[in-house]
Amino acid sequence: MPRFWLAAIGAGVASALIYSLSGLGSIGGILLAYFAPLPLYLAGLSLGMTAGAAATATAVVAIAAVGGLLSAVLFILVNAITTIVVIRQAILSRLDENGVRHWYPAGRLVVSLTVAGVAIYSLAALYFGAQPEGFRGTVEAYVNKLLEAMIPAETMAKHPGLGGGIVPMLPGFVAVSTLLMTVINGALAQGLLIRFGRNFRPTPDITTMQLPKALSAVTAAAALGGIVLPGWPGYYGINLAVILVLPFFFLGLAVVHALCRKQMAGAFLLVGFYGLLIIFSWPVSIFVAVLGVIEQWAEFRRRFD
Repeated sequence: MPRFWLAAIGAGVASALIYSLSGLGSIGGILLAYFAPLPLYLAGLSLGMTAGAAATATAVVAIAAVGGLLSAVLFILVNAITTIVVIRQAILSRLDENGVRHWYPAGRLVVSLTVAGVAIYSLAALYFGAQPEGFRGTVEAYVNKLLEAMIPAETMAKHPGLGGGIVPMLPGFVAVSTLLMTVINGALAQGLLIRFGRNFRPTPDITTMQLPKALSAVTAAAALGGIVLPGWPGYYGINLAVILVLPFFFLGLAVVHALCRKQMAGAFLLVGFYGLLIIFSWPVSIFVAVLGVIEQWAEFRRRFD
């Protein structure tokens, strides 16, 4: 068997093995399972779309054989679709009239990933919306069941509405967290491939990221619909808006990177910033996303230049 196919199939088997660690029930196994797409990215971002697709198909078949059809479907929805979308778009390029190759830009890559996430979220919303409890009711029941398994019954009795604070935007936050892990896996794979000189394309420059202006209007419309519409449409809309904020988070990161590059101690500033992002995850993330929304119209990076 040619080395190409061995590498692709091996990447798929490795991805399936990492994904299966979540079934062990340990915290370490669940955390490692988040990196199941990494071997798929290593195959696709080094050998191309055919290798990425073959690796993904191998992983799906292996997971179905070992963990069953439901486990394979979850892998497809959580990992496979977004991974394939990112690989396909990342390796797109064109030659201009001067023979210079232009790769698919970072902004469109993030938007493509977000659109894939929105499609998966919409399918999940339709499925859970068809349940007797409805979309929000199903999420609330799941949260209460999870809290009952983690928190003593006496505490739950004293605080009956304990899970109510996270239910309104939980689907959106789960989707955003999953998409962020997709980006992290892709970035890790690209970094490793560059380290060993096996990368298919150069790494996109985040500081040049641009988003379509229409994205602001779509996000605002989703948020407005979530506020004014009742029932399923409102719950769907507000969580859709949470997902659509993701590209603005990366646009905010582009502003931070551009600003740090102008400073002599830029590298240390970036390390400190990402340290704050890890320690104070959601508050800093919200600030960065708001910065990205403002950048869309204020164009801070142009002012820096």
